[in-house]
Amino acid sequence: MPKLQPQKIDLEQTYPCPCPRRRGNLMPIALTDAFGCDRCSLLFELEEDGYKILQVGGLDHHRHTWQWIGKWQPIRDDQQQQPYPFLETALIYGMSCLFFALIMLWALNLKSVLIVPLVILLFTIIGLLVWRIVLLRHRDF
Repeated sequence: MPKLQPQKIDLEQTYPCPCPRRRGNLMPIALTDAFGCDRCSLLFELEEDGYKILQVGGLDHHRHTWQWIGKWQPIRDDQQQQPYPFLETALIYGMSCLFFALIMLWALNLKSVLIVPLVILLFTIIGLLVWRIVLLRHRDF
């Protein structure tokens, strides 16, 4: 299967928005090298080579880049290919420590006042991790 070559992005055309949540259209913004989505209000800056767009702003700190090959193809840099960024890694280690602390309290049969807050904190961290992973997966499709 031949690999599709990236095409130069025309500032006079409209393109579908690469955002997976809403199916909007990217409209060129007058007097700039940028596009704006008519549904999700995201802004995209055209890179200097004219083959890639860069998302400006958004919910997360990653700077997403796409190239046009008849559809938007995400371009990943080395930092985005890490399985888990620093925050997620720290949360996973913290969650593991909380889990083992709960097991030790249960194994020692201690009626501690800390068990309920630790359980609440553990499930809160699990919820944040799941939310973050789901958010990142939906952005890439």
